[in-house]
Amino acid sequence: MRIGLYIFSSIVFLIIVSVLTFLVNASYYNLQAFGMELNLPIAIWMILPVFILLIFSILHMAYYSAKNFFVLRRWQKDSETLDDLAYWSILNEPRENHIITENLKNIASLLSNSSLVAKEDFETSNEKIKDIINAIKLINSGTYVDLKAKKVSKQLSKTNPLAIKNSINRLQGDAKFAIDTLATPNEYDDSVVTEALNIITKTQNMDKIKKYLPLMNIVNLENIFKRLNSGDSVGINEESIKDITGSITLACKDYIHLASSAMKFLDPKTMLSLFKSFEQKDENAEMAYLYLLLEYEMMDNAKEFIDSNPENNFKKLKIFFDLKQKQNNLKLQDIVSLSSLCEDA
Repeated sequence: MRIGLYIFSSIVFLIIVSVLTFLVNASYYNLQAFGMELNLPIAIWMILPVFILLIFSILHMAYYSAKNFFVLRRWQKDSETLDDLAYWSILNEPRENHIITENLKNIASLLSNSSLVAKEDFETSNEKIKDIINAIKLINSGTYVDLKAKKVSKQLSKTNPLAIKNSINRLQGDAKFAIDTLATPNEYDDSVVTEALNIITKTQNMDKIKKYLPLMNIVNLENIFKRLNSGDSVGINEESIKDITGSITLACKDYIHLASSAMKFLDPKTMLSLFKSFEQKDENAEMAYLYLLLEYEMMDNAKEFIDSNPENNFKKLKIFFDLKQKQNNLKLQDIVSLSSLCEDA
């Protein structure tokens, strides 16, 4: 009911009753009670109970109107909170809820502990949710989306799958971002840092790569090997090879791979000097050193090395050594793959 109309109608009613009463009886009535005396027209006495009822009814309606107002306001606020919870759940970044309405607490708790995936044909009138769903579709399709413009980039954790995918998308089209990522690796997920390292090792020369070697693993190093094997020198030199072995722990097969790749660009003297120093400090490099001796056909040195390391089982290289003595033009790759040399190490 409209309170204003009710009050207006009630006052009109009181006026009409009082006027009609006054026209019928214009005399006064004197009321004495508790030592007090009140002398009023009978018309006033007639409307006084109705007036008191009006006051209490107005207070009653005002109370429940205010109560309903605050309940509705709470529902509206909780409804907005639910929209916000759904928004962050869609972003794979569920948030704690502050729902007051009891009936909404279960759905709020669910949204606070889950991630939502919208269907392709999902439609909503909520522009904020619609906008972020469209952004997610672009990210999943491989397009970089500026999440700063959407004011969510700082709200997403570095392990958030959407943030990771979006960063990788950016790396694919912005080589400079790879350098920015590696400048502050702690701000990004390991998978993003790994991808940045992959891009650096696929596109930059050793003078730039070497500063990121402490962040690398053997998988990143494989990119350098592939470039070397394809004929790209990568600016590799004696110093950069030392940087690699000093920063990354290499297994036997890694030393073999490094030796076979780098020997295309460095002279035999440098290669042998390097790997001689490596094998003296790391037994994992012994097979690679012997491999280089045989590749450079330094048979006497190879025999001396084999004899001086009887505890090592250079089975395949020993077989090649024996065959090479009988067939001088034989190549190691003719009888064995380099990747299998360390299986007998």
